[in-house]
Formats: sequence, C-alpha cells, structure tokens
Amino acid sequence: MTRLLRAHTVIDAELDASGTLVAIRWTGRREPVEVCNRWRIEEAWWRDLIARDYFKVVGSRWLALVYFDRVAGTWHLERLYD
Repeated sequence: MTRLLRAHTVIDAELDASGTLVAIRWTGRREPVEVCNRWRIEEAWWRDLIARDYFKVVGSRWLALVYFDRVAGTWHLERLYD
C-alpha cells in the first residue's frame, strides 16, 4: 500500500561529503537511507516555478519518496510505500 501525504512534511536530510543523501530525520528520528533512484523535475514556468530533485529511498523497514525543493531549499517527505 502507498500513502501519499497531502501535506508534504518538511524533513531534515543528511548528506555525506560527496553530497549523497545518507539519512533523513522526521518525527524526531534519524533514519539511515539508501538511494534507489533519483530524478529532477522543473515545470510550471508560467507561474510559480517547481524545481525539485526526487529520491526514492529505502530505510530499514520502508521505502519512501522524498524531494529537495530547489526553490525553497527544503527537504520533504512525499510518499511512503508499505
């Protein structure tokens, strides 16, 4: 089952020295992750720009979709896969 989160929760991201995502933190917990896939989107140039780097990540007990909002400079949790 997939849970799409209506409000994309702001999270903290931990990157290693080379800029690779290695952990995320939300609800006060740090979760090490491994990046399975990544892609970039840029759209809606005719109104508010959407520019995001998406990451499908796997943790110890789950799979998630997170993104870095390049306009706001914030990380978000968009979807959890059971």
